[in-house]
Amino acid sequence: SHCKTDFNERKAKMPFSISAFIRVNRVYFIWAAFMALLYLFRDMFGLVFITFIMCFIASSITHNLRRKYHWSRRSIVIGIYILFLVGVAAFLTLIPTRILSETINFTEQLPNSMNTLKSWVNTHTENNEMIAPLIAQIKNVLLPETAVVSAWNIVRGVLEKGLHYFGWFFLAMLFSFLIMFDLPHLSKGVRHLRFTRLSEAYHETADSIILFAKVVGENFRAQLIISAINTVLTAICLHILGINAVALLCTLVFICGLIPVLGMLISSVPIVLMAINGGGMELGLWAIVMIIAIHMIETYILNPRIVSSVMHINPVMTLIILYIAHSVIGMWGMLLGVPIAVYVYRKISKPVRN
Repeated sequence: SHCKTDFNERKAKMPFSISAFIRVNRVYFIWAAFMALLYLFRDMFGLVFITFIMCFIASSITHNLRRKYHWSRRSIVIGIYILFLVGVAAFLTLIPTRILSETINFTEQLPNSMNTLKSWVNTHTENNEMIAPLIAQIKNVLLPETAVVSAWNIVRGVLEKGLHYFGWFFLAMLFSFLIMFDLPHLSKGVRHLRFTRLSEAYHETADSIILFAKVVGENFRAQLIISAINTVLTAICLHILGINAVALLCTLVFICGLIPVLGMLISSVPIVLMAINGGGMELGLWAIVMIIAIHMIETYILNPRIVSSVMHINPVMTLIILYIAHSVIGMWGMLLGVPIAVYVYRKISKPVRN
């Protein structure tokens, strides 16, 4: 007890040293500096994210092709990006004008769809007093004027952000091509940081960044596959049911499909409205049946085989994570909420080394 008292007294008399404090808490300072760097580049996060996803996909394709055919890595990279450009050129040639015309048509027909839906609600709920307050709120939402204004605001916001991210897409394609073309030299340069003054930061953050990048890449690749399958199934069902605006609706399904679970619900609204406008409530109900069927295929066939094998996460937990992530970081939380949660879980569940 006497020795402990002497030690505390000597410790209290020691002068405070900033360098010693930083040395003792260097791990926290390294991560604080890393987070501050991310915050400084927050406005470019979309460009960085798209570039990373392109690099991840191109790297996976390159690795698989080299393992099977032993082709030159740079030749494979050039071939991949030529196919990217051909696909983008084909999309720009065939799709945008059709999407624009279908969007205008959808906006013009929206009041009729709302009136049809409102009449159906009145017919089937006029004698039910228990749900009268809820029905009153629904009718207020279904006012044609409110619907048109809301739809126009959404379309305008989507177009503005779409043009912004479209420019980023081409920049990301260029940056990812340059990165993939010279990837071995870039990797060698990054590994060389182990022998510089940044060695402590490298050893502290490298494994965590690699794990996080792997989780994000795997999650987004799985969502891309599921979104593409859902889009194809939706296009087939829309053609069978005779619902118009296939290009617009399928584009929405593909984009919303990148958001786990919740994206399916978001893309369902315009599909049902177009069905109601084209064939009344009967076709609208068939559209709901179609959406439920596709959702069942995604939940019980695609997710267990694709997403669950990668993420191992419950759909209910996914919704909770998406809500929290959207509340904290907005739209990017919808895309990155699940991989961030999975990364944190994998990180804290790793066994501690003695």
